[in-house]
Amino acid sequence: MSPEDYAEMTTDRLLPLFAGATKQLGFGRIFGGISAGSIPDLSLLAMDKEQRRQLSAELLAIVAALLTRRAGPDALSLFDDPDPDVRMAAALFASGLDADLAEATRKGVSANCSAKEVIAGRQRVRQGPPAQPTLQEMSDEELLARFQDAGERVTLCEFIDWVHDERETKTRNGILGELIEIRAEAARRGMLARFAPFLDSPDPHIRFQAALACRYVAPDKAVATLEALKADRDPQVRAPAGWTLSRWRGKSAPSTGGEA
Repeated sequence: MSPEDYAEMTTDRLLPLFAGATKQLGFGRIFGGISAGSIPDLSLLAMDKEQRRQLSAELLAIVAALLTRRAGPDALSLFDDPDPDVRMAAALFASGLDADLAEATRKGVSANCSAKEVIAGRQRVRQGPPAQPTLQEMSDEELLARFQDAGERVTLCEFIDWVHDERETKTRNGILGELIEIRAEAARRGMLARFAPFLDSPDPHIRFQAALACRYVAPDKAVATLEALKADRDPQVRAPAGWTLSRWRGKSAPSTGGEA
């Protein structure tokens, strides 16, 4: 069909056509879950180049028609579709509908989560914890809960551009500094052994921080945790784990910014 044909269609007709084309292209299956450790389905790239070109042109024509009529909420539903192929194609081809939502959708497909979860994660990272009570005023249980919260916020930093954006870099570094302060307060109270259960956390960032806390109170398990993290899919865990082990063993290595 020609762009003019799509321009004459209603939004209700355009959206299923968009979804149908995206499922043939398979962008969600190609890119989905990459940042969560999934292996992309590269077999989808074997599609005939001309067929891929035609489907891509079809998507662009459909998006152009949607933009022309300012399709609004109905078209934005593409970014929240249950099929990752549809969501990723919307992020790649329909960013003109909502650039911020498209970028969050792309991040979400890569991390196996929704755009809403990406946006909520960013907000949580940037907002930070409440100022009161201070770490010194917290009970032991509250301090452990803050450690868990800060570790989760480090993980959520994958949703912000802390590598290129100076403000976001400052935000992430602030969380790492917070974790150092939590460990220092726990050491002052003589409660570092209570961080040992975090060595079994499903979150690799929390396991890394727990290993730092448990260096002297559970050294064997702390070292074993770091050894395992050296093979983690996330370089922001893998590299610091290796550097930390090198430092602990007396070898020269760069600072990780979050070490003990």
